[in-house]
Amino acid sequence: MSEPCDIIAAPSVAEARTAHLRSSPSRAAPTVGDDTIFLRGLRVDALIGVYEHEKHAPQPLLIDLELGLAHSHACFSDCLDDAVDYGAVVAAVRRHALLNRCELLEAFAQNVADTLLQDFALSSAAVTVSKPGIFDVADSVGVSIRRRRVGAANATG
Repeated sequence: MSEPCDIIAAPSVAEARTAHLRSSPSRAAPTVGDDTIFLRGLRVDALIGVYEHEKHAPQPLLIDLELGLAHSHACFSDCLDDAVDYGAVVAAVRRHALLNRCELLEAFAQNVADTLLQDFALSSAAVTVSKPGIFDVADSVGVSIRRRRVGAANATG
């Protein structure tokens, strides 16, 4: 006669994740590296430009972001509270585009980088701003900048 089997309750998702994090070989020793969050093709309208007609009508811009983190606790915790909120980043860029006026794409990109570095736990910010449809012979014109938080020598970028 066979012995009855012990019935083992299946672990919850949270229990399974915690057990995995504790037993995973990659978690045994701390790792070092940089993480990058990216956002590509963010569309905003902004009052930007040096010509008179540009000063009165919002211009479409396309924005790409690469946001550096010296280390991301979210990689290990899998917890939203430890992550940079992508929605808040989008809201900050859109708010900047609506409330500020620049003549040059360079100044706009710098202001976006400054805002993001000030408002979020980032080590660096790369900002590319494109203005489509300016020339018939080109899809867009634009600028890319890369900024690091002072003292962030190991920042991405």
